[in-house]
Amino acid sequence: MRPRHRERVALIVGCVAFVVPVWISVHLAWNQAVSNEEETGLRYAHDVMRRSEDASQQFGNAVQRLNHDHLRGCSPEEVELMRQIDIGSSHLQMVARISGTVIECTSLGTVRPIDVGKPTLITEGGVQEWIDVNLGTKQTDQLALVARDGVAVLIDSSLVIDIQKEGQDVGLALVVPSSKDHVRIVQSGSAFRPEWFRPAARGGAISFMEDGYTVSQVRSSTLDLAAVSVMPRFEAYTHVRRSAAVFVPIGLLCGCGLSWAVMYIARTRSSLPTLLRTAARRSHFYVEYQPVVETVTGRCIGAETLVRWKLDGAVIAPESFVPLAEENGIITQITANVIRIVARDLPRMLQQDPDFRLAINLSAADLRSTSTIRLLKDLLITTGASPRNIIVEATEHSFLQGPESRRVIAGIRSLGFEVAIDDFGTGYSSLSCLQNLDLDILKIDKAFVDTIGTDSDTSQVVGHIISMAHSLRMHMVAEGVETELQARFLKNRGVEFAQGWLYGRPLSIDLLCGQLEESTLVEEPVGLQAAV
Repeated sequence: MRPRHRERVALIVGCVAFVVPVWISVHLAWNQAVSNEEETGLRYAHDVMRRSEDASQQFGNAVQRLNHDHLRGCSPEEVELMRQIDIGSSHLQMVARISGTVIECTSLGTVRPIDVGKPTLITEGGVQEWIDVNLGTKQTDQLALVARDGVAVLIDSSLVIDIQKEGQDVGLALVVPSSKDHVRIVQSGSAFRPEWFRPAARGGAISFMEDGYTVSQVRSSTLDLAAVSVMPRFEAYTHVRRSAAVFVPIGLLCGCGLSWAVMYIARTRSSLPTLLRTAARRSHFYVEYQPVVETVTGRCIGAETLVRWKLDGAVIAPESFVPLAEENGIITQITANVIRIVARDLPRMLQQDPDFRLAINLSAADLRSTSTIRLLKDLLITTGASPRNIIVEATEHSFLQGPESRRVIAGIRSLGFEVAIDDFGTGYSSLSCLQNLDLDILKIDKAFVDTIGTDSDTSQVVGHIISMAHSLRMHMVAEGVETELQARFLKNRGVEFAQGWLYGRPLSIDLLCGQLEESTLVEEPVGLQAAV
């Protein structure tokens, strides 16, 4: 073969050797983008369906209680029972007694008959539904009236689809599959097309691409309801174009080696959520306890619960797996793991100090789930602890997740638990949190404690935070205290409690109880050097 021919063949083989892995990378990037988009759409639909089933269960409980207590219809006793059901339900806006199409009395004290007219639809289970009903008030929310067996409830349909979404163009809807044209109880976002409501099997889920959209549907196994999410595909196209623009130029320089590295990273990232789900399912997490001391006495009065994950002998930092757990809907399982461990360890702490106080961190997803209240109730029953022994902590971002979070927080406080705002001052809505939420404890973030005694531009912020907490009569806990200078500053300004390496590193339950028994943390805080 002539040299010129050999050069041409070598050039062709070289180009093929480069183009093939780049093409594979782009193809895999597209498949991954499609898979992720479908998975996200199904997650949205599952979340909407879960909320709908919760609302339906609360409706069923209202029907059972009102029809089995044998109270005279619309008597003061029955109206009071309706009011109790209304207050104790997170989804029900009103409970009423209905006859035909006439509401006779309500939990709001209404006794004037209200004719709501012919129902919009009747489901397979015989439930009557009025969509976007208006009872003569100046309401702006999308309200649905649902009735069965002489009992009606008013539900704010917008709360069912008020979930945290990654994009602004996501459309959500709740439909009745058995109805003609698949009547939508509530809808938000993109305009929905009739052909998108192809029915899934009862209790099943489907996801498909059509006309540039990813459509995902989840159908209830027990209710005549289906949740639908719609996402535009331009995000997937954008992802693929971005990948191609990166892979091709770099591939000209690095070739197959870089393609292999990209694929390795992609496999690692895609497998980590699976490992995290397995760890949550098999309770592979453990906890350590960060001592909290009184700044005046130096006595250890409590601890903060810190979750840890060990994978193949290596400890994974919480900042590496907690955001991933929140993104993939695993964080509530991890919280349940932590509470189970606390239920095992707390009696040992209380045996050493009956007034010991343990702080448990909750995520934004925990504050949107009514099961969190049940977990905390079970914790008290299992351990025999008092609500004053438990403090619930959450970041300011977690508190700002809509009315559902507010209801869960109210339920937690009604049980007697104190609620603390963590990482205060690191977000954008701190002041509104303190003004609008009934909180007990403010935790000063380590970022501000670090500026004490320095010339930093933000060194004055900690003083303002302390003054604000005093004016709101909130207790304070300073995080990340590492020097005696910081400890004196905080104590002199009335910060009651502190934690950090000056007082000790996070401890196992055995070391913590050992130190409590020996009273090594009672006399005075150890120095930073000793803690290290």
